[in-house]
Amino acid sequence: MNLIAIETATEQCALGLLHNDQISSTAEIAPQQHASIILDRLEGLLSDAGLKKSQLDGIVFGLGPGAFTGVRIAFAVTQGLALALAIPVMGVSTLENMAWQVLKQNPDQEQHILIANDARMGEVYWAEFKAHQGRLTRLHADQVSKPEAVNLSDFDTAAGSAFHDLLREQIKDNETRHIDANILPDAQALLEIAQSRFPQDQQNIADIQPLYVRDKVVFS
Repeated sequence: MNLIAIETATEQCALGLLHNDQISSTAEIAPQQHASIILDRLEGLLSDAGLKKSQLDGIVFGLGPGAFTGVRIAFAVTQGLALALAIPVMGVSTLENMAWQVLKQNPDQEQHILIANDARMGEVYWAEFKAHQGRLTRLHADQVSKPEAVNLSDFDTAAGSAFHDLLREQIKDNETRHIDANILPDAQALLEIAQSRFPQDQQNIADIQPLYVRDKVVFS
């Protein structure tokens, strides 16, 4: 199975390739440059593997939520390639991507994971997950709210940019639970998730839309 992965919902432009059960990926912090570098990086991954686009079986991409422009770029590139190559796609939430990375750090640990990213406008994108026997279970849909509405009472591990500032003041000084504010959604995680869910969760690109969560979006 040959899959490419695209994740551009944050300042990181992350791309990956699954080929012969091996994952290769690239990621770089490139604010406002995603559109200018994404196709070149994809071509590089394919070239290094000796693959042509016609040999791809599908695309897995980051649905959002995240920066409107970044989410839209991932969707537009996925849409263009999927239509041109007549291949299926699978979308994965940005927040689930990050929760998967938390899970992989301690795959045998049962834990309640909170992912919360800065959504601009004084709001937070967030979701909660349970990790059990190496699997993630979503506890509720991705949502956006003011920081004070985020559930900070139950988590064992948390990650996301909202902990740099928006939620930091709400965490008690003696807080012992693990928080990683620097995790970003990446292509490696997308392809690891796809290995167990593709093709059963694949869709036609015409049947899928970006996940903005809120109607009022912020361009960035």
